[in-house]
Amino acid sequence: MRKVGILLVSGLAIASAGAAQDPAQEGQAGARAGPPQATARGAGAQLPDYFPLASGNLWIYQGGGANSGTFLALQITGSQAFQGATYFLLHGFAQQDYWLREDAQGSVFQYDPNQAAEQLWWAFGAAVGQPYSTALPGTCCGVAVVTSRNAAYTGPLGTFASALRFSYLGASQTGIGQDTFLPGVGLALRTLAGGGSTIGTWELIYARVGGVTVDSAPELSFSLALDNSIYTVSSATAAPVMTARLRLRDTAQPITLTLLTSQRYDLTITDANGTVVYQWSYGKVFAQIAINETFGPGEEDFPIQVPLNGSNKAPLPAGQYVAEAWLTTGRTKLFDASVPFQVTWVF
Repeated sequence: MRKVGILLVSGLAIASAGAAQDPAQEGQAGARAGPPQATARGAGAQLPDYFPLASGNLWIYQGGGANSGTFLALQITGSQAFQGATYFLLHGFAQQDYWLREDAQGSVFQYDPNQAAEQLWWAFGAAVGQPYSTALPGTCCGVAVVTSRNAAYTGPLGTFASALRFSYLGASQTGIGQDTFLPGVGLALRTLAGGGSTIGTWELIYARVGGVTVDSAPELSFSLALDNSIYTVSSATAAPVMTARLRLRDTAQPITLTLLTSQRYDLTITDANGTVVYQWSYGKVFAQIAINETFGPGEEDFPIQVPLNGSNKAPLPAGQYVAEAWLTTGRTKLFDASVPFQVTWVF
């Protein structure tokens, strides 16, 4: 299974640092250090994506030290254009949400719609050892430096030899001490400093980035996803089509699935009155042979396309519905999931 993508969560108080700038400028925040100096790269070289930005990405961190027993989550919930640039909304900080973008040099900026200006957070392309000014919330003194592009990191997600590490100068006071990023993954570890020593950490244990799940703990799960929450009927003779995705995921020990026929799954749609108006298996023929199937570790998807019409072939009436899917492992639904959705008519 591929492992990708992450970001950070911080419980520190938001601290302002540096001066704001217009998105058209790729400058710096603050006055304690100069702008980041780009590291030299050969022709055609491309900086790894240390901070994936895409709507729907989700990251969960486990606290250590002073943060032990706590979990923090962060999610990108949408995107919007400001002054010709696309920013992604980072949700999860206790203080506020942030609009972020990454430029062609790999620097991540935060945009303030009230000020119509942006500030620099991370300069991933900065030269190693060259301090630069940052407006990253939670830093003590607004100065960051890339200390290594080949740092060793071992954590819940595994062992890596090419981590990028930021240190934040002045962290002998209370603030963020270090951030450790993995190429193609994101922020894996944040250390919080106080009085010259580490007092707490946030370490990545789970992420869903670009549709791919990254986690550290064994898991057995079954889920159902729909491609929309509202399906629109625009003609009395043309029903919309739903795409449903069933997913079985097992990162623990292998399991045995006992199937009574060659059918592996089923899906129904029920209206607000509890009446089943659609069943995927209706009218289909399956081999009448029992199958014992070993599954895992791994992940398997079962996509289904569902025309949203009734027995009379007309589109379903407007209203609330529930899609339910399960694996056909006998008479008991051992793996079962359901999702509500709505049908609307617009003509």
